[in-house]
Amino acid sequence: MMIASTSEIKKGDSALSHGEKSFTKLVSFYATPHTEYPVERATLFGFDCLRINGKVFAKLHNGHLVMKLPANRITALVESGQASSYELRGRLMKEWGVISTSKDIVSLAEEARAFTESGKS
Repeated sequence: MMIASTSEIKKGDSALSHGEKSFTKLVSFYATPHTEYPVERATLFGFDCLRINGKVFAKLHNGHLVMKLPANRITALVESGQASSYELRGRLMKEWGVISTSKDIVSLAEEARAFTESGKS
């Protein structure tokens, strides 16, 4: 289902983590009429996520915003301090990074959406 509203994450605004605030900002962006892409908000293994054509490009994992980007882009973000590596069950996920800055988070999400939608991952 398409994002129809900016439904709140369960905590009050003051208790939201940086990742939750960033995710909420993205939900608001993709819920606006000017967004032309069929992004949907869903739950995957109990975590909120954003999907395009059924593929996840951004998700909340334990209060952290995680995005899917090309491996070289993740490496650059890690080296610049804007992200950290993402491991899932002890395995490094090369095309996923934990985003630690919200500096232009929408542009980064659009980059992740376009990468995921392209199917080059």
